[in-house]
Amino acid sequence: MSTGFRRKPGAASSAGRPPVKRDEPHRGDRQFVTALARGLEILSCFSAARPEIGGTELAAMTGLPQPTVWRLCHTMMQLGYLVSVNGDRMRPGIPVLRLGRAALSGIPLAEGARGRMQALVDRFGSASGLGARDGGRVVFVQRCLSDAQLLMNLKVGARLPLATSAVGWGLLAGYAEAEREALVAEFAACDPRWPKVEPDFRRAMAEYAERGFALNIGTFHAGYNTAAVPIMAPDGTPAFGLTCAGSAVTHSPAFLRREIAPELMRVARSFEADLRDG
Repeated sequence: MSTGFRRKPGAASSAGRPPVKRDEPHRGDRQFVTALARGLEILSCFSAARPEIGGTELAAMTGLPQPTVWRLCHTMMQLGYLVSVNGDRMRPGIPVLRLGRAALSGIPLAEGARGRMQALVDRFGSASGLGARDGGRVVFVQRCLSDAQLLMNLKVGARLPLATSAVGWGLLAGYAEAEREALVAEFAACDPRWPKVEPDFRRAMAEYAERGFALNIGTFHAGYNTAAVPIMAPDGTPAFGLTCAGSAVTHSPAFLRREIAPELMRVARSFEADLRDG
């Protein structure tokens, strides 16, 4: 792995966002293990859209010095959490998959929701996703498709931007306005798509405030429309975003408002009851 990389101060990552160092807010915490935090930050760079990453890219994405990245990656390769492929490129190993499965098994709603989500999509010829927030991203913990839907590359474990995805809008709708604006300020500014989609986002949040659901009409995928709602935890914070989507040919804005949104809200309320009942 090359060690000649030098990142210019303040440079954005190759993913279009500034490097994130999750250890910074914990300076002075003697119990906080910075090396562990940095290793986990490296693992979080991998995704379904970016399954293989080189050392230089990881340094740019995390803002860490190249020698530090190499030492952390070497350690994780020795333990099997990273696997070397194609020169200096790496991908997550099987132990990471075990962690992912353990995480999903710790979210009972993820499996418990499947039957109701499948019934929803079969009824309307739709696709549905259940996502939980991970910082500035939303991770799908459940996905269901009807036979009528073309398979989009969004599977369980897929991560989408909080501010520029339909499921992210569903989650954001559940926050109080001040907290939502703080999240937008933190995570949307560095997303190159945000200036173009912000007007649609504002309209979606206004409709949620009035009617209890947010619509996304071809904002991210032309010809694909989505209704989204938050699922609120017992403490009043949004725990998940829930979507129901389909082709604009069959899922017009009027159809989403008249048919799908009321059923989507009913399903969301049933999930909230599950969370309250533990």
